[in-house]
Amino acid sequence: MKTTLNAGIIGLGSISRVHLAALKDMPQARIAAVCDIDPNKLSAAKEATGADAYSDWKELLRRDDIDIVHVLTPHYLHAPMSIAALKAGRHVLTEKPMASEINDALEMIRVSDTAKGTLNVIFQNRYNASTVELKRLIDSGETGRLIGARAMICWHRTAPYYTQSPWRGRWDTEGGGALINQSIHTLDLLSYLGGPIRRVKGHISTDLLADAIEVEDNAHAVFEYESGATGVIYATNNYAADAPIVLEMVFENAAYQLWAEKLFKVEDGVPRLVARGEDAKELGEKSYWGASHKIQIGKVYDSILSGRRFEIDGRSAFGALALVKGIYESSSTGNWAVLPRP
Repeated sequence: MKTTLNAGIIGLGSISRVHLAALKDMPQARIAAVCDIDPNKLSAAKEATGADAYSDWKELLRRDDIDIVHVLTPHYLHAPMSIAALKAGRHVLTEKPMASEINDALEMIRVSDTAKGTLNVIFQNRYNASTVELKRLIDSGETGRLIGARAMICWHRTAPYYTQSPWRGRWDTEGGGALINQSIHTLDLLSYLGGPIRRVKGHISTDLLADAIEVEDNAHAVFEYESGATGVIYATNNYAADAPIVLEMVFENAAYQLWAEKLFKVEDGVPRLVARGEDAKELGEKSYWGASHKIQIGKVYDSILSGRRFEIDGRSAFGALALVKGIYESSSTGNWAVLPRP
């Protein structure tokens, strides 16, 4: 029985440091190949890992010994690279969003249904201790029926963030702005914890960053779950700092707040700490990425080695992208957008 997976890393930007750090500590992983079009990034990764280096991702895929490909590239490349890797018989672990367009995501799911390898998507915040505890409470029935939810994402981005990486801030390469990039983890938790979302009505705008980007830096929306519960979303990249994300869920029997890495139960307006996540600083320079990349990556590898499908596959990850694109559609038409289901 195979006990180790040979990994190929495509894309050596900021998030790759988190993946590489996690893989180095995993006995079930071997970093076999790294790939990037930037020679400096490629040289540094080769020296740090001892892996073979490629500037052409298609050449990496031609290697028969690569078991799993980590797709860590700009958003618009997630779908074509993942589909090619699946067709080549490889397992895929792609960063969020799974794709920048709905039709591309649906094609990824279609290909994965018949592929030898599996499609897996990073949504590491599902594995934060605070999220795990809230999911346990919901599944136990202790909370009662969901009545409503709210999500607030107030972060800080400036023009240089976009000019330093020209694929950001453009509809054709990033697929959106504050929603698809900074907010998508929180939007994923809304459906993961609350259930399928039926429709959404929202509005996006480009305000402080209008001279630097063509996508949104502000968004707000109201949405309805299939259960009948309602929710609201506010997201901005115009705040003065990266404030802790707040996700609140109101149930029949209690209200809970996910505040950054902490879970609070709110009783009579007073929050009481229920669970606390781990410090993320050791895994990456940006603490708001969370501490659970390593947990999720380990679970993906264990699932593959044991012959089980990982729980965050294409269908599980699709809801977050559908919600993002639904808000964009609604903002364009002024009407409610009904979310597609894969």
